[in-house]
Amino acid sequence: MPELSLSALNVVRAVAAHGSLSGAARALGYSQPAISRQVAAAEKAAGQPLFVRGARGVRTTAAGELVARFAAETLAGLDRLSERLDELTHGPEVRVRVGAFPAANAALLPFALARALKQQPRLSFTLTEASSPQLVLQVISKRLDVAVVASGPGLPQPALEGLHIAPLPGGELMVAVPSGHTLAAVEGAVPVRELAHLPWIVGKGARDEPQFGAWPTLTDPHIAFRAKTWHSRFGLVAADLGICVVPDILAPVVPENITLVRVDDPNWLGRGIMAVTRNDATEAHEAVVRALKEPPH
Repeated sequence: MPELSLSALNVVRAVAAHGSLSGAARALGYSQPAISRQVAAAEKAAGQPLFVRGARGVRTTAAGELVARFAAETLAGLDRLSERLDELTHGPEVRVRVGAFPAANAALLPFALARALKQQPRLSFTLTEASSPQLVLQVISKRLDVAVVASGPGLPQPALEGLHIAPLPGGELMVAVPSGHTLAAVEGAVPVRELAHLPWIVGKGARDEPQFGAWPTLTDPHIAFRAKTWHSRFGLVAADLGICVVPDILAPVVPENITLVRVDDPNWLGRGIMAVTRNDATEAHEAVVRALKEPPH
């Protein structure tokens, strides 16, 4: 009796799952004739038909159901074997639960996780986005391992007692303007007085969520729009409907038709960004913090 090959088992499983040879071909990236040949080989090895052809596809015979179920179990077992062998060679996968406030989650954190993976490929991550106080509470309650939080004027201050704090680069505020805006051509920093009468696009959300309003030291700014997401704010800026405050950590993902300008404001004290972990942080947690500390390339 001919043997059932792994390729034939894979095809039988796919045909049974999709109910057609064409569906299996699309899923596996094969041509339909190749699928037909593998099905014929599997039926020859089984010694009986595995599928009944019809106008609307195929259905499995009793033997086909048996082989398809065996194929699923066998191929899943081979996948598990491959994972175990990989663990013997490279060590087990280590999952790190990471959280950040929205702006950090949009740019700072993704690039840092990519750097961490280059150093330790066995890391994997779950991501959470929330306000800084909420993130700190999740670290304390052991629902997060590493949190990226912000601190400074105008922000709710998280309670950091008893936690390990690692200052991170960034924290400067900039202003996003359309690339054709007069401020985009200014060399160096823009004096804050130049911003006083311009229309602003500001954040919108729950009270405890971090939001970016107009420039922090302006006393009576003109608010033109309120938008919840960065995507919406950037769209409004690109359409020349206003300008908005942007943290410098978002610079890598700002659209090309928007220019970020620095602001000369001696009254602005600035904000800080930090990574927060518990004092029992593992090497995997510390690897993420080290990656967050690295300047973007």
